Amino acid sequence: MFDVPRYTTRQVAEQIGLELQLALWTALDHRAEQGQELDYLQVFELSVEWVDGEPLQKVINQQEQPQYEVSFYVNGVETPLDGVTLWLIDSEEYCTLLFPHEY
Repeated sequence: MFDVPRYTTRQVAEQIGLELQLALWTALDHRAEQGQELDYLQVFELSVEWVDGEPLQKVINQQEQPQYEVSFYVNGVETPLDGVTLWLIDSEEYCTLLFPHEY
């Protein structure tokens, strides 16, 4: 799963930095390499967490089947995003990173 051509929507490409996009794909690749079962729909919730006066990009990755949730931080994000949700959907022909309202 998720081992097919990968795309982002125009809105995601314009509003989400490439470094953050790549971090989301890499996190998913890492889970697949560990042999974790992946749902066709991955949800990423972005928020800002302040540590020692510095904003960090926090990401919560969730899926429904099997139920799974993990949080991690992405270093080096110049302007961390808060209150943003992204979906990563695998159609088995291609994968798309998009905002929920674009579905």
